[in-house]
Amino acid sequence: EGRFPTSPHPRRVALWTVILLGASAIGMLTLSSSWRSALIVTSTFALISLSVVLLTGYVGQISLMPMAMAGIAAFAMIRLTNAGVPFPLAPLLAAGMSVLVGLVAGVPAVRVRGMNLAIATLAAAVAIEELFLKWDGFTGGPAGSRVPPPELGGIDLGVAAVGADFPRVAFGVLALLTLGGVAVLAANVRRSRSGLRWLSVRANERAAASAGVDVRLTKLQAFAASSFVAGLGGCLYAYGNQNISADSFVVFNSLALLATTYLGGIASIAGALVAGVLADGGLLSQASGGGGGELQFAIQGLVLIAVAALYPEGLTGAVYSLRRRVTARFVRRNG
Repeated sequence: EGRFPTSPHPRRVALWTVILLGASAIGMLTLSSSWRSALIVTSTFALISLSVVLLTGYVGQISLMPMAMAGIAAFAMIRLTNAGVPFPLAPLLAAGMSVLVGLVAGVPAVRVRGMNLAIATLAAAVAIEELFLKWDGFTGGPAGSRVPPPELGGIDLGVAAVGADFPRVAFGVLALLTLGGVAVLAANVRRSRSGLRWLSVRANERAAASAGVDVRLTKLQAFAASSFVAGLGGCLYAYGNQNISADSFVVFNSLALLATTYLGGIASIAGALVAGVLADGGLLSQASGGGGGELQFAIQGLVLIAVAALYPEGLTGAVYSLRRRVTARFVRRNG
């Protein structure tokens, strides 16, 4: 309510991509097994958080079904792979199925906004959970489904390995490249005319419509893009866990993801990366000794309250604000 978090214009995208991907790749090659696992978890949840940034951060559409979209794609990918569809076609088609489901859920949602939209997408997430994620023929039942490892040209890109070789570096690099590619695409969307239309709809739908923006089409585009990215994240999650069940994609996990993304910075790509770091089992958990769990969520909940009250732009917005103040003070002193 009041004002939306600032969505910073991405700058030096190529440079930051090379720096972050290079540092992460070096870490993947040199760090221990536990740190590699943390990097993979961070990459996976940062990717799903990007879907929240695209829809909620850029267009202002509060969606409570990103994990439902991830679950649809994850199980669809398993079924497609078992039917003989190769990698990477299987996860791409599975993410496309998430788009179809997301658009069906998004059509009635484009007529509402704010709290009503949140309730509409919550209802959609519950319906998806009941219709698809509790369908034993689709998910494999309470025991879940075994995930076939990805292979490309006879090269095993799966996560499975013995002892300290788990998780395999090849899968870690795959996760990093997937996140990097989607982040670059998201940055380009933000800098494009489509991104400006998305932000105009977020700011004022009536003003955007009077300027010639098709508000409903813009919202549906955002729902489609968000669903596709969440679907890719769901496939990556499935590959990384080797065996998944519907419990990983329940509505509560979407709420937690939305809160964590808001804490990181819901309107920026950097915020999604921070959300990945904050994810349970991610880099923050590993840095704190591999703990996490309830204590980490409790601390993040307290920090979230403070951030919501003081810095609506999230932790990344607080850093940007501090940098601006320091820069302005430096200019005044030396101007």
